[in-house]
Amino acid sequence: MNNPSLLLDRQAWTFSVKTFLAALAALYIGLAGNLSRPYWAMATVYIVTQPMLGPTRAKGAYRIIGTLIAGAATLWMLPHLVEAPLLLSAAMSLWLSACLFIALLNRGPRGYAFLLAGYTTAFIGFPAVTSPDTIFDTVVARSEEIILGTVVAVLFASLFFPTSVQPMLRARIGSWMGDAAQWCRQILLRGQAHAPRNRLAADLVQFEALIEFLRRDDPRHAGAAVSMERLRERMLLMLPVLSSIADRLGALRAGGRALPPGLEPLITDIAQWLERPGRSSASEYAVLRERILALKPAVDGELDHLLLVTLLLRLEELVDLWQDCSTLQHAIEQGTAPLDTAHYRIRATPTRHSRHVDYGMALFSAASAGVALMTYCALWIALGWEGGGNGAMMAAVAAAFFAAQDDPAPSMLQFLLWAIVASLVAGVYLFGVFPAVHDFGSLALVLAVVFLPLGLLLHRPQTALIGLPLTVNLVALLNVQNTYSANIQSFINSSVAMFIGIGFAVVMTRLFRSVGAEWTARRLVRQGWSTLADAAQGRGQQDRQQFAARMLDLLGLLAPRLAAAPAGSDLASVDMLTEARIGLNILQLRRARHELPETSREAVEAILDAVAAHYRAQVAQRKPLPAPPELQAQLDASLQRVQTVAAGKARDEALMGVLGLRYAMYPERG
Repeated sequence: MNNPSLLLDRQAWTFSVKTFLAALAALYIGLAGNLSRPYWAMATVYIVTQPMLGPTRAKGAYRIIGTLIAGAATLWMLPHLVEAPLLLSAAMSLWLSACLFIALLNRGPRGYAFLLAGYTTAFIGFPAVTSPDTIFDTVVARSEEIILGTVVAVLFASLFFPTSVQPMLRARIGSWMGDAAQWCRQILLRGQAHAPRNRLAADLVQFEALIEFLRRDDPRHAGAAVSMERLRERMLLMLPVLSSIADRLGALRAGGRALPPGLEPLITDIAQWLERPGRSSASEYAVLRERILALKPAVDGELDHLLLVTLLLRLEELVDLWQDCSTLQHAIEQGTAPLDTAHYRIRATPTRHSRHVDYGMALFSAASAGVALMTYCALWIALGWEGGGNGAMMAAVAAAFFAAQDDPAPSMLQFLLWAIVASLVAGVYLFGVFPAVHDFGSLALVLAVVFLPLGLLLHRPQTALIGLPLTVNLVALLNVQNTYSANIQSFINSSVAMFIGIGFAVVMTRLFRSVGAEWTARRLVRQGWSTLADAAQGRGQQDRQQFAARMLDLLGLLAPRLAAAPAGSDLASVDMLTEARIGLNILQLRRARHELPETSREAVEAILDAVAAHYRAQVAQRKPLPAPPELQAQLDASLQRVQTVAAGKARDEALMGVLGLRYAMYPERG
């Protein structure tokens, strides 16, 4: 709250006021409708409302779904197991783990429904263990409160100063295209340049959620969402293409040599073409394409000619991809269909199967949350602590909410700290302010004093992790009802149980779950190596675009973790973008080998077997290994052999694949 820019941010104040009014509306309707816990409708408004309309609608829809699933699960578990507290606790813990496992497998917005379904059973079930005969009424009331809060939140977000996700999306696309163009110009004009590529890959990982939010934003944006998907497909493939161009140019310029005649002005013109803002003209694109084709030399025994041929083929891909990206970007900005047909053909649209999924880590994280909840429940039952149910609820929330992080403990400690602050503020209100409040108008005024500033914190991602626990815990602890019935003993008991529950989850997480960024990075790297070995052996997804999506998804997940790896770690030598290029070259070889003469086909298959063996060895030894020198000899021999094959698409793909493997796996021996 000491950030002056936040206090002076007009959009943040608009968001805060709008959210507060929506929360008051939900609270008023809940009080008027005599709901059992009307304050949960108010809390739901603060949980659901996001700065933009699309995410608000998405979170609201998945919150309702998650609540209904949790209600059904509680209705099934509680009546059957209420007489056996340990069995009920075990069932709740298993349910939490199962839902959390599914949520961790879904990185998009829909994962929230399963996350919520997991810990909402604790919110509904544990307070009802003393009166199981009322569980149906409790589930109905909870569902009514959540649906009320969600509907009010979405209505206010839609009707009052709605903020579309499109401007932010356009800004993100423009920033990505600008960074990609800058990197491309650095490669074309000055050789190798690696600085922005990890950031570019990490940004692409976030685009998937933005596309989902765009669909929810406005039905009229459905066409823009399709264009965004096509744009993301081409963005994915642009990164390894640019990396390949950098290697080819580096090899041709080695030792201070001049580039072949005509190539330098072509490269300069392509760099200038990328530099121009706005949509690239179709005529400029066509001229560049013709100049690339005119420079292609005859394939002979000269290594420089091979490098030039494969460089020009990659430049063709680059201008095709960039023209498509420029056209799609223009269409998204204008809200229209693309004006040009696609120049770079993609054979398949990526699916959720092209994303990296770490089943082992998801299972470990989910099981850890369940164990933390079960251990707390066992302690609660053993002590016979009547007010311990509040702690069980908060242990479930804390263990689940941060489960996707490598080391959740620091965030959980922060959550505990702000929960303590919320309880202190709630104590002041309950016993110092509320006794003087006698109507809804005065209640709204006293609540505005604290909730309007808290709404500012919720407007920005950097401060939302402070604002959310403060806001939601404060609403719950205030326990606003139609009649004032605050009891200091009950308040202290509930607050202490909440602190113990969160603290217990922190301790259990620290003991059994925290792993650190480097540990996760090593798992991601080994997964990438396994994917490459599978591709070389003809297993798994063999489509070029799908494979690029999977490898670059890994790179996007790795980028922030590699940055956090300690100095001197052998992870510094891992370049997942180079690995993605190797994988794409593998797929080109697998596709081209069917059209090659038998001798060349057998040599290519031997190369692929050797590549698979190399990556299997790295997985087994859990560290990067130098590529075997005998594989380099195989690649060099295949280069000579493939040159004798009749000209055609199969030969071009084979040349690109063999030469790409040669320079990606042995850059220092070029």
